[in-house]
Amino acid sequence: MNELENLEDFTLLLLLHMGHVDGSLHPNEKDTILEGMKEIFPNHSTLNEKFVELDAIYKKLSHGRAEDLLKSSLPRFTNIDPVKKKEIYAALFDIINANGRVNEEETQTLQVFKGWLTS
Repeated sequence: MNELENLEDFTLLLLLHMGHVDGSLHPNEKDTILEGMKEIFPNHSTLNEKFVELDAIYKKLSHGRAEDLLKSSLPRFTNIDPVKKKEIYAALFDIINANGRVNEEETQTLQVFKGWLTS
């Protein structure tokens, strides 16, 4: 995967990245990702299929490559609705807390994207 074409793919990969950043995707994190995506993009009809597809792609990427892909895609999505950005930020925060503990990797990853999400 070289580019993220749309906001839905970008957001899902970002949420997956947050879920995986501590080394594994906890079942509560997966559920939280799917719930967050349904709230942010209520008209997305193939969410479960897209989740499976992007999760498989994510697992083939190294952590650093996934983060680089997300960072390089940020300029494409700078002009999105600030409300949508807040919804994405809230979803990231929910994922961090989904498994009952917050670790350093999750906090650092949130900081990487916080500037874009809160601007």
